[in-house]
Amino acid sequence: MKTWSKMSLLTSLYLSQGLPNGFFTQALPVLLRYYDFSLAAIGLTSLLSLTWAFKFIWSPLVDQVGSNRFGYRKSWIVPLQLIAILLLLLTSLINPQHAPMVIVSMALLANLIAATQDVATDALAIDVLTPKERGIGNGIQIAGYRIGMILGGGVVLMVFDHFGWGSTFLMLSMLLLVGSV
Repeated sequence: MKTWSKMSLLTSLYLSQGLPNGFFTQALPVLLRYYDFSLAAIGLTSLLSLTWAFKFIWSPLVDQVGSNRFGYRKSWIVPLQLIAILLLLLTSLINPQHAPMVIVSMALLANLIAATQDVATDALAIDVLTPKERGIGNGIQIAGYRIGMILGGGVVLMVFDHFGWGSTFLMLSMLLLVGSV
């Protein structure tokens, strides 16, 4: 695989992780306030990011279980991407005012998926990058993830302002689909 192919793949994967995480950590609190949730309830949503802190618990499983035929890392990354897209599509159908616990559950699941994909993508990066490419690969990792967070956070709020909840999540799922392809 050529260097530019590797870097494009990693950019897309890290951007895909940043999209939902940017939404759930940056945009969701703003939207919950828009829907008149209490500040205490909004503050508790930050606990949803604990999946990232505790991913070391299941990372050995992700590292050791995979399909050689389909692709060891790919057997985690592709299904997780598809589940994340489906999750965002389902979230587009939910009214946050009528089902706040469902929204919180979706956010927890999205963070779990993104954190698990991060483990598999980091392992993929180590597998495909030569030692010489790892420096730029690390830069790609940070840039892709941060751009995803910006799109999933600030840009999503602009979309929400014009199109509402359902369309915002449809847009997020389409962005994730494009990143997956």
